[in-house]
Amino acid sequence: MKLNNIKASFIFKNNVIQNQNKQVIWKNGNFTFTIYKRSRHLVNVTGLKSAEEVEQQKKLIEEQFQQKVLKVRIDNVFFSKKDYKNIDMCSLYKDLKENKDYFVSYDIEVFPGMYLHPNDKQYPTIIVFRTGSFTIMGGKSLNVIYESECFVQHLIEKYVTFSKNEK
Repeated sequence: MKLNNIKASFIFKNNVIQNQNKQVIWKNGNFTFTIYKRSRHLVNVTGLKSAEEVEQQKKLIEEQFQQKVLKVRIDNVFFSKKDYKNIDMCSLYKDLKENKDYFVSYDIEVFPGMYLHPNDKQYPTIIVFRTGSFTIMGGKSLNVIYESECFVQHLIEKYVTFSKNEK
């Protein structure tokens, strides 16, 4: 599974910009920084790829605004895994449609993936594709993300009919 993106909020005690009537956006390499006019004590950063980059950017903006970050909040995490299996999506859907932990949405004519929307919002949304590829979006902690990864990998293995390489 590959980590594609982390969106984090760096929260300061004091406003980092004063009397600003519009949002401020700037880029530094692969990272995008945003300060919204309604929350001038908070800096949103996207494009992060690791916990090390989160810590690195925290230090950078502490220096830039000459104050310590009070809290780092992970707002969204985006993981993906590419695969080349063949999943029996109809059987998977039948098994999951009564699941108490997820609302399952699958309409092949609208979108080729099956959405698993969690009932508990601390868990991420999962999208499973017929190839066994999947995407995990959201989640508030890495432990929950890894738990979700194990869950989806178990489902994929249960409903795999054959791999492309086994033809």
